[in-house]
Amino acid sequence: MNFVSLDWMIVGVMLAVLVVMALISNRYTKSVADYLAAGRVGGRYMMTMASGMVWIGAINIVAMFELYHTAGFTAMWWVLLTTPLTLYINISGWGVYRLRETRALTTAQYLETRYGKGIRVLSGALAWLTGMINFGIFPAIGARFFVHFVGLPESFAWLGLQWQTFPLVMAILLGVSLFFVFAGGHVAVIVTDCLQGMFTQVAAVIIIVVMGYLWFDWDRIIDVLTSAEAGKSLLNPLDTGNIGDFSFSYFIIGVIGFGFTILSHLQSQAYIASSKTAHEFRMGSALNQWRWQALCLFFLVLVLCAMVAMQHPDFAHIGAVINEQLNGISPDAADATRQQLTITVALGNILPRGIAGLFCAIMVAALISTYDSFMHTWGAVFLQDMVMPFRKKPFAPKQHIWFLRLSILGVAVFAFIYSLFFKNQESILMYFALVNNIWLGGSGAVILGGLYWKRGTALAAWTTLILGAVLGILGIVLTQGWPVWFDGTKFPVNPQWIWLWTIVISTTTYIFVSLLGNVRFNMDKLLHRGEYAVESDQTHVDRQTRWHHKIFAIDHEFNRFDRFTAYSIVGWFLFWAAFFGVGTVYATVAKPDDTVWASFWHVYLWILFVLAVITTVWFTWGGTRDLIYLFRSLGSQERDASDDGTVKGEHE
Repeated sequence: MNFVSLDWMIVGVMLAVLVVMALISNRYTKSVADYLAAGRVGGRYMMTMASGMVWIGAINIVAMFELYHTAGFTAMWWVLLTTPLTLYINISGWGVYRLRETRALTTAQYLETRYGKGIRVLSGALAWLTGMINFGIFPAIGARFFVHFVGLPESFAWLGLQWQTFPLVMAILLGVSLFFVFAGGHVAVIVTDCLQGMFTQVAAVIIIVVMGYLWFDWDRIIDVLTSAEAGKSLLNPLDTGNIGDFSFSYFIIGVIGFGFTILSHLQSQAYIASSKTAHEFRMGSALNQWRWQALCLFFLVLVLCAMVAMQHPDFAHIGAVINEQLNGISPDAADATRQQLTITVALGNILPRGIAGLFCAIMVAALISTYDSFMHTWGAVFLQDMVMPFRKKPFAPKQHIWFLRLSILGVAVFAFIYSLFFKNQESILMYFALVNNIWLGGSGAVILGGLYWKRGTALAAWTTLILGAVLGILGIVLTQGWPVWFDGTKFPVNPQWIWLWTIVISTTTYIFVSLLGNVRFNMDKLLHRGEYAVESDQTHVDRQTRWHHKIFAIDHEFNRFDRFTAYSIVGWFLFWAAFFGVGTVYATVAKPDDTVWASFWHVYLWILFVLAVITTVWFTWGGTRDLIYLFRSLGSQERDASDDGTVKGEHE
């Protein structure tokens, strides 16, 4: 076992704090709206920290390790271009702003209001099925990480029986996460996720400093990175023709898909609904782009340190130990499980005492934040969108909450069984792209079309969702069946491209079928505007919006500090986008060698480190402020028992 008492104590203290806060949160959960949307009182920094943790789960950290191990610094180069596009989507409030204006507790509730009950049930079923298959691999990957990082034995004797460690660890991790959801619904989830976000940010900076001092020898790092073969450069992004799935197209399709499916990732729906106003969530999403930069630095630093330990001649003895442990997992170097655990096993051998516990605590926090959010999401979708539409009489609030808990328990049981038996042979990110396409491929056109286009019809929604699901399933069949049909040959189109074509075909279908109808939907009523406005959802700022503000989607709801913040974030990423453009042209013409690229990346890492320190202090202060506000607001808020996600009446 790699852990010592100090490491276990760090993990234990972090968990104890979260348990106490979850129990406190239970006292403030008094209605279905509290359980599903935390009373709609979340501030921007809470959104930054809490909603950001949903996408920084243990499985996503392992996926990022896999990405940076395969692509190195070249992955960060393409992000210089794609992040400004992602930022513009976030700061403009694209999709998210209007969904929050509908006041729906789930995305499918909005779809029922817009298209009818049948679309709510169909979309709920498709999203739930896809989400369950997606979430199904989380427990396995999380458990494998802890077994191999901590150094637990494969089995142990207890009560006269021999127990397998892997399923037991899965059960414990799922059980702990389940406790947080049961304790206080989304109040407990958002509170503990916010705390975990602040802890992760601070701990990441500490680990970067310590590992930078102990293992981050730049000369050794360059020795390792420059040993990559031609076409698979880890420094020069223009020499990556043979890098495989994580080429330039992967990142471009990713940002296109992000804009198209921004509301289709239902794990975010509770956070959108939980925000004080649509504007607060928009600001939180924009701030999260800076936070993500700091975390990318954290992932990359750990991967670089691990690669030095595994590949540099000065540490051949450590590399031999790491390879021996990996061979114990799988002797096949191409095995997906081995690839996913390579950096994990390496870190287990090089992180010093205390720092190992701190990193493990980050992983526990990341795992819990993802598990509880996903279980909360898919449990809510099953009851709210697949069961409730068929009930003529709503549940009483306490009864409703208990049925939500039972639904969430069902999600946990399914995920345990699925992880126990399913063996994934794709990289994690490619698995996500392949499976999620069943729902994501067609849903974006339906969700966004209904929010922005009054001519979108129910028939178009039915046609698009079904077609998207069929294309998604066809992609899975081709990808999995091709090697069987053609002697092990991999399907020539990777899941990311299948996803893009599904998006294009689905969007075209939605527009064409809608134009065949003659619908003019009442958008003011849907979005609670004009005579339908809800006072508590309004942001009042007495400022005019000038033309140069509109260019960056900075409207009348931005006060002076908001505008300063927004322009700082936009300016930061526009600078790097311009640098990307100039740098790409220069590199194409001058063809600089790896030494030039290495010098740039060295400076860039220092810049990201300074940003990480600043944002850690800033967002930790803001998150603490928002936590206090949330408890104060929930303590004095009057509840509406009818606010339970049921659509009352029909929109015109």
